[in-house]
Amino acid sequence: MGLITTAVSQLSSTFPEDIRLIFLCAFVITTIVSGVLLYQKKNSKRRPLPAKLANNKQRKWGHWTPEDYKFPIPPPIQGWDINTTQPIPYRAFKHKYNVTMGIRNMKSEDWIELDNEWPKFHNLKLERIQKKGTDVYGTLPEAYAPAMELLEEFRNYLPARYPTLFQKTKEGIKNLYNGEEFNTVNPTMDPMLIAAHFTQDDLAIMVEDSNGEYVLKGGAIMLAGFWRFKDKVNLPLSAIHTTGDVPKYNTHLKKGMEKFFQRITPEAPIVRNNYFIQTDDRLDWSSSIGDENKQNVGWYTADKATDINQIWYRSERQSVRRLPLTGACVFTIRTYFIPMVEMCKEPHVPQRLLSGIESWSDDVREYRGYSVFADVLLPYLREKAAEQAEAGFTKETDPENYPM
Repeated sequence: MGLITTAVSQLSSTFPEDIRLIFLCAFVITTIVSGVLLYQKKNSKRRPLPAKLANNKQRKWGHWTPEDYKFPIPPPIQGWDINTTQPIPYRAFKHKYNVTMGIRNMKSEDWIELDNEWPKFHNLKLERIQKKGTDVYGTLPEAYAPAMELLEEFRNYLPARYPTLFQKTKEGIKNLYNGEEFNTVNPTMDPMLIAAHFTQDDLAIMVEDSNGEYVLKGGAIMLAGFWRFKDKVNLPLSAIHTTGDVPKYNTHLKKGMEKFFQRITPEAPIVRNNYFIQTDDRLDWSSSIGDENKQNVGWYTADKATDINQIWYRSERQSVRRLPLTGACVFTIRTYFIPMVEMCKEPHVPQRLLSGIESWSDDVREYRGYSVFADVLLPYLREKAAEQAEAGFTKETDPENYPM
């Protein structure tokens, strides 16, 4: 008001009254409009556009125009029960091992898969949060908006898909199994910490930078087994893989993976599976590769397995979605973990896994700890494969499209 009063005073001594009124009205209107525009600039969000108008395919790296795509609300899984629904038996190995991305299209309704191991995973996550704190989760500033968008996606998806476990509330999600309730609209906690409470999956948010690389800017990585969130946060995808010594990453995977992330669209999520051999029964951190609290860990620190009961099959189901409003990519990483002796009771599994492991190249063997478990696992697989062959389960009778 002081500025307006001064202006009026100056006008009074210079112009006739009618001209002064015109100037005064124009000045007031200009001041108000400028304030409104400044407020809108600071507080408004860009209106989402249809994909064609957003034209994100031609975007400058690190820039994303919000799209109006809505992830479909899924139907409930008929008969799903937290006490009786078994884990899906993913067996992500073939008779010949190939270094590929191995991605396939994912139905939107299958985004998050939960089963009767949810309580076990949830309790283990709570232990990890208590013991490790922000070593296992965090949200950097660049990932805050994507993390909030992820929470809203969970709020729409999970209660619809699992109505006996989750309930959508006015401002969040309520867990009907254990009574936990979280405000996901106006949270008072780290959004990725909240997200960790809903799924059996580990979660990661990758944000595109000005070079077109995807950088880990947020996550809740609590049950990864072989890698630590604190080591990888704020690293680009390429460094995450090369620091992890992923075989043939630069020659076989890097270029294709970078193009994939740059091109993935909100309406076309993907999924892939992988597998590992582990020589201890720890889901959260494989103690056989070293003390989690020490800097240097790896297969080179592991003692050789001496008993088949030490050996476990570990498989990950990884999904990737592009979030339509922020353009960030969300990884979900669900681990399936089963004793080797249990899995080898399944038809064709011993021979198929044996053939796959025997086809590993030297660098793959080193990366996967072959020397630590081979002397115990391979003879066991040969023995079980021979037993199954006598019952008619041979490589020749193994169906091409075997389950999972």
